[in-house]
Amino acid sequence: MVPIHLACSNGRLNLIQYIIEHTPSSLELPDSKDSCTPFLIAVYFNQLEVIKYLISKKCSLLATDGKGAGAVHISVERGHLNVLKYLIDNNYCNPNATDHQDRTPLQVAVASNKYEILEYLLNKSIPSMSVVMLRDINCLLDSPNDIYNNPHNAVLINAQDKVGNTPLHVACQHGQQNMVLLLLKASLSKNNLLIPNKKGQTPLHLAVASGHKNTSEALLSSVTGSSTHHDLLTATDNDGSTVLHTACSNGHIDVFRYLSSIYPQGVNVMDNRGHGLLHAACEGGDIGIVRTLIETHGLDPLAEDEDGITCLHLLAERKRVYVYQYLEPNIVSNPVPKDKSGRTPLHYASCSDNIRMVRYLIETFPCSPDDPDNNGYTSVHGACEAGSMELVHYFLTDLKCNALAETDERKTMLYFASMSSNFELIRFLINVFSLKPRPHDIEVAQSVNPGSLVVKYLQRRYLTTKILKIFNIFHRKTK
Repeated sequence: MVPIHLACSNGRLNLIQYIIEHTPSSLELPDSKDSCTPFLIAVYFNQLEVIKYLISKKCSLLATDGKGAGAVHISVERGHLNVLKYLIDNNYCNPNATDHQDRTPLQVAVASNKYEILEYLLNKSIPSMSVVMLRDINCLLDSPNDIYNNPHNAVLINAQDKVGNTPLHVACQHGQQNMVLLLLKASLSKNNLLIPNKKGQTPLHLAVASGHKNTSEALLSSVTGSSTHHDLLTATDNDGSTVLHTACSNGHIDVFRYLSSIYPQGVNVMDNRGHGLLHAACEGGDIGIVRTLIETHGLDPLAEDEDGITCLHLLAERKRVYVYQYLEPNIVSNPVPKDKSGRTPLHYASCSDNIRMVRYLIETFPCSPDDPDNNGYTSVHGACEAGSMELVHYFLTDLKCNALAETDERKTMLYFASMSSNFELIRFLINVFSLKPRPHDIEVAQSVNPGSLVVKYLQRRYLTTKILKIFNIFHRKTK
């Protein structure tokens, strides 16, 4: 910090006056770290008398730091209510100013858990007004500064940030139940509960995703008996997931039990991929939710989504052997399901480098790593693509799988190993199993990691193979 910044941070008013009188340009001098002007530094360190003096010297009230935060954002985040009141009550700053993330001071107050500041800001709110309306009003004024003296200079409750989150979204995401209740009380309409962010998520989606049961209850209780209550429970995000899907996929059993108790018909809903709650629960990995969906609600673990993917495929991919073991008695009719591309759970486990799941599947069910999908792709190819030296060694050395297997497009183990850029694995396949590089092996390695050691090694081995081939042809002709 230069002297003017140090003086502002320590409240040295006499020194500040001296510096500005002798060097007027220091009034707007930004610091080298965060681009903060003396005014912003005084706000940051809660130096109200310094702030008053700098304003009297006509400092820029629109100054922002490197993140686009102005004086109101900084005073809110630091919890300086006295500074915030001075700036807003005297119409020095716009209470709806946005930073580079399009966050207003209200959103910063919620994210920073500043309850008292939130109360102050909400007392100055116009709940029904949107950001678009405010910007339109701003454009109609003769000067941008006129907005501070305009009757519309009020805090917007439902302003959305860059990802579309309102203050209520943020409060729900952090499980700040007291703030949620305050925001709900300040709102003239309950429709703000249904505002989606850019992922299509309502505030309830975020409360559920974070596992905040009390916050979820508070939201739903505030609209009990209204159509909004039903709309919240049936609202879907951009993936078609309801809040029940969200509870299952995040493994929050308490929230799931609460939601399913008040809306039991929601357990049969599918998302855009055709995933039911059991698919979501297997992604989340909570065996309690899986057990409830099967034993209480009768969901089928062999149910397929639009791509033919079952819960078993998802479990194999996510290394959840314990859930798979629980499902064993329920899958006897089709113990090795195939998706629409012909891939089994063993394919999924191999592609995920899941050695424990692979061993469990091979030892428990009638499946082999050599089983091909509709394109000739085997689990051994999948292990190579995952770059798993341990799994490939297990398949080829211990189980004696076919190291020369090719897909319908003539892609060998070496092609998929080249995709993984695992140099040790590539050398193993070439030196132990005599696989020979082909041009498309080099091409895929080059596309993944241009000019790498893997690419150079494959090029050298390919060239050596060609030279030997030419030499052998010439040698045979000379005999």
